[in-house]
Amino acid sequence: MNFFALQDQARSNTRKLVFLFGAAVLTLVLITSALVVGLMFYAEQQEMGLTTDFLTSTIFLQVSLVVIAVVGLGTLYRLGQLRGGGKTVAEAMGGRLLNTITRDTDERKILNVVEEMAIASGTPVPQVYLMEEESINAFAAGYRPRDAVIGITRGCIRELSRDELQGVVAHEFSHIFNGDMRLNIRLIGLLYGIMVIGLIGYHMLRGGRYSGSSRSGKKGGGGILMLGLGLMVVGYGGTFFGNMIKSAVSRQREYLADATAVQFTRNPEGIGGALKKIGGYTAGTEITSKDASEISHMLFCNGIKAGFTSLFATHPPLSDRIARIDPQWKGGETNLHANAKEIETDAGVSHFANTGSEQSSYQNAEGLHGTQGASALENIGNPGVDNFSQAAATISGFSATVMEDAHNIMSASQIIYSLMMALSDAQTSDRQMQILREKLEDNDYRALEKIREEVSSVARANYLTLVDLCMPSLKQLSPVQYRDFMSQISLLIMADKEISLFEWCLFKILRYTLDDRPDRRMKSFALKTLYKECEVLLSVLAFAGHSNEQEAEAAFMTAKEYLELNMSMQFQHNLGANTGKLEKALDKLNNLRPLEKPKLLKAMVACINADGQVTVEESELLRAVGSLLDCPIPPLLPEQRFI
Repeated sequence: MNFFALQDQARSNTRKLVFLFGAAVLTLVLITSALVVGLMFYAEQQEMGLTTDFLTSTIFLQVSLVVIAVVGLGTLYRLGQLRGGGKTVAEAMGGRLLNTITRDTDERKILNVVEEMAIASGTPVPQVYLMEEESINAFAAGYRPRDAVIGITRGCIRELSRDELQGVVAHEFSHIFNGDMRLNIRLIGLLYGIMVIGLIGYHMLRGGRYSGSSRSGKKGGGGILMLGLGLMVVGYGGTFFGNMIKSAVSRQREYLADATAVQFTRNPEGIGGALKKIGGYTAGTEITSKDASEISHMLFCNGIKAGFTSLFATHPPLSDRIARIDPQWKGGETNLHANAKEIETDAGVSHFANTGSEQSSYQNAEGLHGTQGASALENIGNPGVDNFSQAAATISGFSATVMEDAHNIMSASQIIYSLMMALSDAQTSDRQMQILREKLEDNDYRALEKIREEVSSVARANYLTLVDLCMPSLKQLSPVQYRDFMSQISLLIMADKEISLFEWCLFKILRYTLDDRPDRRMKSFALKTLYKECEVLLSVLAFAGHSNEQEAEAAFMTAKEYLELNMSMQFQHNLGANTGKLEKALDKLNNLRPLEKPKLLKAMVACINADGQVTVEESELLRAVGSLLDCPIPPLLPEQRFI
């Protein structure tokens, strides 16, 4: 499974979707124009002051512009409401943000599973929202990995075993990797835009009824009633076909997500067992939220009743999904309690490592292969069992105190301060502590001293993992707290009047993940148009991993061949670790076309591998750039090759 191909396919699907909805809007324009023309004739016959002079060719243009404007404004309005990304969707569904320091067993279990999945795949750890529903269901929502959230029902956490829960979470992470989240939110906006036509008709019908009941408005009221009724039919008819399109798109993406979940966990019985349990679970999968219908295509299983037809079913039948995972399954409902739940003595223990190498029918029938022995770049959006095992081992290697602090809002920020000071020399470190002494309250400063001592035991290679674990807590900072936090980070960085690569990587990751700004999809660029930016990035990377200029230049020359560009690219000798130019270059490279990104990443890896050694700084820079390009790179496995 190719992460970049799936991202490109998601963009292609979005274009197709826009085309289909464009065709739907065109149909609405034609029908509405015909409706208005008919009403003009009606108005003339009723001697309401209108004549056929109004029936010029411009009427169609005018109606077209009005319909397009209404649908467009309705879509923009709904997308504007959803500009906050995943958290906006989760809150609309009645989800409650889980506190990362929760002591509740069920809540701790799902948080641990999500953390392991995120660390293993190299993505920012998403926040988790709990819906107090007895049904079994879940969803992933957002625009990009940085603002993704996982929503899950209480019934899902309580009734599923840990392996089954991992299968469900892996399914939702696949939607993050495959680019489905952005498509799903756009579906909501487009459907709402079409539905606005029907809503206008509904209100006109109500208004026309009252207007028609008065003596002075009988004739006008009749026209309004007819127009309102017509718009209702047109608008809700458009919504009818729009929902059919939404359901058809969603069903195919669900098959892919099931397959990906099997591939991630190497445990077909995880997601397969969850689906079988759902089949025999009395509470089912329905969601009671009033917005369930609007986001039904985002859910793990059908969240609403399918009605009299399967045309609007946003998910394939359970039996079909199970049969693809377990070809030996004989069908029929599964007793929820037929298999005893596994005994879990420690909610933080991972079971990914015990899933074996069993292959599912998905892997055989659909050509999905394992990731054992895969290179680091092949693991992008495609983590394997080894990645999950390493993630679990890394997390369990942190002390209980460090983990508790990472899950606390204020302590998480102090962990970041401590990591920055850990790489400073003694003089700079003292200066940084003095800065924080002036900025923090006495209690916070004393807590920082203790946290700094705890963090000193964390291995250098695990710094970014610890940062990732802190992200859900840092996302809960208030706007004022976040502004103060980033201000203090800036002061710590400039304490020695220099910016190291680690400081730059950390600052960029924090800003990119935590900034609460609307997502905007910029125009995609070909690699050849950004060769100057590639030149800057590879020059900085070459300087970071090599001790002298000659070796750095040789690494640069090796790397540029992987870009396959017929451009005159030159090693920038005087650049060094110029993070200012690097930042400007990456801001543009972030808009590379999905299928062009592998070339850039391979060039970076070739630069790193040129001397046969991989430093922590090189690995961190590669992962930071991958994150900024929305290409999550998992932590490197022992003896794993990059490409």
